[in-house]
Amino acid sequence: MNDFVVTSGSKKFDISLNAENIVLVSGKEHKVHLSKLSEYSYLLKVDNKVYHITSEKINSNEYSFLIDGFSVDVSVRSLLEEKAFEYLKNKAKDNHHATIKSPMPGLVIKIKKSVGDTVEMGESLIILEAMKMENDIKATSSGVIKEIPIQENSAVEKNETLIVIG
Repeated sequence: MNDFVVTSGSKKFDISLNAENIVLVSGKEHKVHLSKLSEYSYLLKVDNKVYHITSEKINSNEYSFLIDGFSVDVSVRSLLEEKAFEYLKNKAKDNHHATIKSPMPGLVIKIKKSVGDTVEMGESLIILEAMKMENDIKATSSGVIKEIPIQENSAVEKNETLIVIG
C-alpha cells in the first residue's frame, strides 16, 4: 500500500493507493482511472465524474494543477516525509536561527532570495549544481535572511555557509 499526505492550503488529506483503481481519500473509498493525454495533461475519472487536469511539477514535492479551469497548488509527501516535515516545523518554532550550509561541493546556479526577505521552512533558497545535477537547497527554519555570503556562479565547498536566517 502507498500512503501519502497531500496538503492544499491549510487542509491535509490522507491518500492511500490500495488496489488498482481504488484510492482512499481521508478514509473514503473512490474508484479512479487516470488517462494521460500528453506530457502534462490528463483525464481523471473519480467515481462517475470526469476531470480534465493539467499538471506542473514545481519542485520535489510541490505541484500545481489546473482542474477544469480551477488552479490548485499542493504538496505531496510520503507519511515518513510528512512526519519529518512536521518535526522540523515544530523544531523551527523553538529556534528561528539557522545557518544553511552546502551539503556538498558545487556551483551556485541561482540564489532565489535576497537579504531581508522573509522565508518559510521548506522554501527553496538556492539551486546548487553538483556532479551535473541541480540540487534544491531549502530553508530549514522560518525567518528573515540576514546574510548571503556567496554569489551566483561561484564555487562552494562542502559545509560552506550559503545563507544565514535569523
